[in-house]
Amino acid sequence: MLGIAIFLLAGIFATPKWSSEQKQAIEIGREYFEDIGCQPGKVLSVALKHRDEVPDSKLFYWQRAKGLDVPDVPEPEWCWVVRFESGYFPGHWWEVLIDADTGEVAGYASCR
Repeated sequence: MLGIAIFLLAGIFATPKWSSEQKQAIEIGREYFEDIGCQPGKVLSVALKHRDEVPDSKLFYWQRAKGLDVPDVPEPEWCWVVRFESGYFPGHWWEVLIDADTGEVAGYASCR
């Protein structure tokens, strides 16, 4: 019984508390991946980053490589970088970059 209580308490304290902006970015990212046929798993991280912190290789690399349409969006000055664990392959991840001003997807990358 004590073990169950400790397990439940650990889960409460380990659950990240996202801001409303982070929750919105997570939802946009999750919908984007589902729309292109990926199955995102749990959220690993959410961070607001300046354009200078985001490598060019993360801006639509996979869309171009797979022959998918690349949205005509300007490079954002600030973007949310949301990292999901792959729903197919635990231990692998996908990242989506979301323009912090417009909510438009500005790119995505994966660990492969």
